[in-house]
Amino acid sequence: MLHWLPFCTYLVVAIIITIDAFSRYRQFGKCLTVFACFCYFVIILRLCLTPISFSFISADRNLRYFHGVPYNLIPFQQLDLEWFLNIIMTIPLGILLYLIGRKSPFVVILCLSLLSSFFIEGNQFVCDFLFQIDRVADIDDIITNTLGSIIGFYGLKLFDRGVIDKIIQPFFLS
Repeated sequence: MLHWLPFCTYLVVAIIITIDAFSRYRQFGKCLTVFACFCYFVIILRLCLTPISFSFISADRNLRYFHGVPYNLIPFQQLDLEWFLNIIMTIPLGILLYLIGRKSPFVVILCLSLLSSFFIEGNQFVCDFLFQIDRVADIDDIITNTLGSIIGFYGLKLFDRGVIDKIIQPFFLS
């Protein structure tokens, strides 16, 4: 049961932040964006900070260990399914970042993407150390998560023209 403590703790924090955000936004589109952020965060928590029941990691990866906690600081050891799944997993984050701050410069989006990637991987490392959730902190995940966020942000930015702009306009928080 202790394995689930990080997930449950972050879930409570996410609920509190979401309730506070709902009190600030009254329009349906903006509330839907806040709710999408909450749902995405919960999905990421479930995928990344719960005890693992499956693994895409192959035995070929050169892992290091810190008090029994595996980590990888050598990038590009292998391109595998995990690479592409991490990119796909974080494309919605980029889309949500666009809905929150569509006029943000590239450097800000890059920094937010990197921070979210470090948040996930850092928490995996710490939570595995403290609660044995059987996760691996991996530099490749930081790279792919950041790339996925940037693809999501600029992918939506490309489509934010004409008719699409009018459709997504009510969902912008900024």
